[in-house]
Amino acid sequence: MTQRERFLAMAVGGLFVVIAFQWGFNRYRDAIKFRDNRLAGLQNEANTLNEKLLAGAYADRQMGEYMVRSLPSNPERAQSIYQSWLLGTVREAGLRDAGVDPVSDAPVGDLYYRYGFRVSGKTTLNGLVGLLHDFYARDYLHRIRELNFGPSRTGDLNVEMTIDAISLNNAAIDAKIPERESWRVAKSLDETRQTILNRNFFQPPNQPPVYAGDATLVAVKGEKTDVRLKVDDPEGTDVTYELEGELPEWASFKADSGTFTFNPPADPEDGEKSGDGSSASSDEPLKVVVRMTDTGYPRRQIEKTLAVKLENPPLPKEPDPLPPKFDDATQTYLTALVQGRDDWTAWMNVRTRGETLKLQVGDSFEIGSMKGSVKSVSARVVLLEIDGKEYELRPSGKLSEAVALESPEQPKETEAPTDGGAPEAADETPAEAPASAPEQSETPSEQTEEADSSEEPTPQSQLD
Repeated sequence: MTQRERFLAMAVGGLFVVIAFQWGFNRYRDAIKFRDNRLAGLQNEANTLNEKLLAGAYADRQMGEYMVRSLPSNPERAQSIYQSWLLGTVREAGLRDAGVDPVSDAPVGDLYYRYGFRVSGKTTLNGLVGLLHDFYARDYLHRIRELNFGPSRTGDLNVEMTIDAISLNNAAIDAKIPERESWRVAKSLDETRQTILNRNFFQPPNQPPVYAGDATLVAVKGEKTDVRLKVDDPEGTDVTYELEGELPEWASFKADSGTFTFNPPADPEDGEKSGDGSSASSDEPLKVVVRMTDTGYPRRQIEKTLAVKLENPPLPKEPDPLPPKFDDATQTYLTALVQGRDDWTAWMNVRTRGETLKLQVGDSFEIGSMKGSVKSVSARVVLLEIDGKEYELRPSGKLSEAVALESPEQPKETEAPTDGGAPEAADETPAEAPASAPEQSETPSEQTEEADSSEEPTPQSQLD
């Protein structure tokens, strides 16, 4: 055999070996796959059987529970027992004019028997919630198939409901009424009513009232003080008040208006003093708790802790000064200067009093706020002394304006003599007045002509 033939035989032999190995590997892999599939199928069958077993156990447990909750298997007994219980429950719930009537009964296969009842009557919403709670709290095999209620003319609710109850065929003939409450009703009757009724179906939720006053109330010692609590309700409803705890004897509280009345004595400790003479009472404020509840639906309330602080009465205030009276000096005018036999006379008309004062040298006067005396009177001017100062007042002049000028140091006016001689002083003394008499008229009317030479002439009627 040649070398080439030898190589060819080796190649063919190797090919057969590879083909045989591939065939053997495929057979092994198929066997492994078949085994795994078989194991998976068996596992699924085992799981299915376990599920059926668990379902059967659950069904058996459920059936045992149903057996406990079921009505008696005797149809007459079952219908009578359940109707009696339902009628008692309806009456306890406050259903007026209540009626409980059987409406239908029919078997369902060979498993159970179904009974139908119709309940009707009148009650309030609160009574309806109580009836439903009592119905579902009883652990019977029953349900409410249909429920209808609406307002009546008297303001109550007309209630009608259709109920189904079941008795299992395998239940005991003398099965007793279950006494336990159903685990499906987790809340008590009060909690159920609070959850269902304590809401407003037609308006936004009611907001609690808000305390808008001061946290510290002040009570003045020795004085009676009324303090009304300031509370705002968002819905504007009325607010009722309730005080927790007790108040001291000097305090009281009106719950209808929310008003505190404080009347503490001048010394809260009945006059007891400490060794240094200070009050023995504590300065710590009194704490009170007030509960405020609105009248909205549903009601909302808040509690507020307030402090009552005792304070000493304020010092008495000085009385306000009386308003100034009208000053007669602002309406007093010099109307005339009249010469008599011995001296000159100044006529001063006080218009507010309707009188004319006739003043001579040395006379005192008090007109409004002006109080003084007459220093001198001449044919042209009157010299007045007021508050130690001298003021000049001329005919038709106002007394208040003359004083406001404050010119007491002005030089006195002089009059030119009619005969061309030396001038005479305007403030000549009463003794010198008669010396000038020969040169002047003796009658008052002639002397007043000089006064009429002023800027505002004086009426003749005032001179007379």
